[in-house]
Amino acid sequence: MAHSNPHGKDTVFLHDQYNLTSSLDSTSIDRSIAVLDTTVFGLDSRTYTPGQKDGSVSVEGFADPAAAGIDTILTNSFGSASTSVTVSLGQTAGSNAYLMDAIENQYATTSSVTELVRISGEYQAAQDGVDAGVLLLPVTTATASANGATHDRGSGSTTSSGAVAIVHVTAVSGTSPTLDAIVQMDDNSSFTSATSLITFTQATAITSQRTEVTTSAERYIRLNYTIGGTDPSFTFAVSFATR
Repeated sequence: MAHSNPHGKDTVFLHDQYNLTSSLDSTSIDRSIAVLDTTVFGLDSRTYTPGQKDGSVSVEGFADPAAAGIDTILTNSFGSASTSVTVSLGQTAGSNAYLMDAIENQYATTSSVTELVRISGEYQAAQDGVDAGVLLLPVTTATASANGATHDRGSGSTTSSGAVAIVHVTAVSGTSPTLDAIVQMDDNSSFTSATSLITFTQATAITSQRTEVTTSAERYIRLNYTIGGTDPSFTFAVSFATR
């Protein structure tokens, strides 16, 4: 039986406005939810109900003490109350992705006489656990406005209790460059009646932004982005999940 299991080598790791993929070789995603006991007198078996969501992500890789290296990035964000993290299990639009508003709560360096210096870190979900979604736009360098690929959530999946998306802008150049990114939705794949689901704040420099909405998402989702300025160039990615 054939399988479409993704290869681990295609994993992408985005931390705020940084693409740390080239420094890492291992990541682990842990999603959990509390199970609360609701058993009462008269029952012959226990009953339970779901409680609060939780989650964490751990990473391992190679040390890089340069000014823009992973050591500096993880050291500067250590203990921060809110770090936007996307882990994608592929490098193309539609790849499975995991999104979280995280606290980087662990960072370690390991040195051995026979090995390269290694680092490890852990991110604890600050809220909402770890959302499972897709890479709506893979890491892309764009110089002009466009629409991203269409994501089909599938028939019968048009209801949701909200959505979350993260934009990671990792590089910017040009004179007065601007990037306006909008997650659009529609009930048809041609987007003849597209409406805005999530609108990010305009980006003019490297940045990241995580935005949540309570609006119910329609079946078809895509990213629409408008780029302005003189000789502008943006390298960015967008992850997305419904709830």
